[in-house]
Amino acid sequence: MSRRLPSNWLPRHWYLPRHLRHPQARYRLAPSAAAALAAAGAAAGLVGCGSAAAPAAGGGTGGSNSATVSPSGTASSPAAAASCTASGLRVRLDTAAAGVAAGSYLVPLEFTNISGQPCQLAGYPAVALAMSMSGAQVGATAATDHAVPAHAVVLAPGATAHAWLQVLSTANYPASKCHPVTAAGLRITAPGAASASYVAHPVPACRAVIRGSEMLTVHPVQQGPARRGTA
Repeated sequence: MSRRLPSNWLPRHWYLPRHLRHPQARYRLAPSAAAALAAAGAAAGLVGCGSAAAPAAGGGTGGSNSATVSPSGTASSPAAAASCTASGLRVRLDTAAAGVAAGSYLVPLEFTNISGQPCQLAGYPAVALAMSMSGAQVGATAATDHAVPAHAVVLAPGATAHAWLQVLSTANYPASKCHPVTAAGLRITAPGAASASYVAHPVPACRAVIRGSEMLTVHPVQQGPARRGTA
């Protein structure tokens, strides 16, 4: 198990202009933010451990990245790869590729096949903030961003795939509506998996579920490690 990220790598306060208050807003990473995030990611290394009950469904380079994508949604190599399981995946936050948007930040969730067999990921991971590995969920499960097409990705042993996660800042909401709280980490269920992996890291969040303004939005699983600026 890798050590936890420092709590100061996540930006905590932004102002989100009204015309940009949408979880699909793209971003340009400021040079100062890029440098800070890259330094924190290099110092932190990997984050991820364990399994937990899966949240309700909402959709760095490691090893060999010989993943195969089938636009038709069917695994193409090998022909009959089973869905990846929580025990067969290493899940982490790739902070080196993280970026800042107006009123939010984006960080890739990275899935690496640590089993000895190829396995398949297709669609969206289910992501939720939580107070502990088996503790109460904080806020709503992540919404899904359908702007990027979802394809099946087959991971060879040691190969990596990623899915971008966008997190809105609690500063966008009145405290009386948000009920701010610090979540202890994230429960992440890979597409097709029966249980969740838990990534421990403090995240400022809203305890209240704010309808029509989701704090978390997740993109579909994509081939290979993430590259900054591609969310």
